[in-house]
Amino acid sequence: MATKTFENATLRLKFSFGVNENGQIIEKTKTFRNVSEQASLDQLATTGAEIATLFKYPFIGAGLTTQESIKN
Repeated sequence: MATKTFENATLRLKFSFGVNENGQIIEKTKTFRNVSEQASLDQLATTGAEIATLFKYPFIGAGLTTQESIKN
């Protein structure tokens, strides 16, 4: 039976840098690596929103990317 093992996680905050000539939002991201596997989604959402207050650009939202290894 295959198993998976957590390796790392990255929190990505998205900000709006205005709109382009086509009216589409220009997004920029700020990433924070080494996010704990034990961090809850509520904790990450709160932390992301609090960090976003330190930036001058409008906060769009947060995302979480995890990497896991799979072994047989």
